[in-house]
Amino acid sequence: MKRFLIPTLALLLAGCATQGARMDTSKLDQLKPGVSTIDDAERLLGQPQSVSRHPDGSTTLGYQFSSVQTDGKSMIPIVGGFIGKGTTSSVEYTGVNFDKAGRYTSYSSYQHQ
Repeated sequence: MKRFLIPTLALLLAGCATQGARMDTSKLDQLKPGVSTIDDAERLLGQPQSVSRHPDGSTTLGYQFSSVQTDGKSMIPIVGGFIGKGTTSSVEYTGVNFDKAGRYTSYSSYQHQ
């Protein structure tokens, strides 16, 4: 029984990976246009995965959450390709925008699967 149980559990557990943290969009509502600063946003949302400085002097803080899931059945030799659902991935990105004075202006979000 153990000989069968351990490999089966290993296959099922090996199927997920995530990176970053999901954005709590209710926190974005706490940012006030023209008032909140980059420091305010970082205190509220945490450290961004990216910071983009644009030619016009504006700044975008980028927050990203990535998830990859593999159906454990896909890992079974020979038949896995037929009975498994393969791999699914998703990316959620939120860009928080600031003017050249470092004041919050807007945000944009997208999700790709």
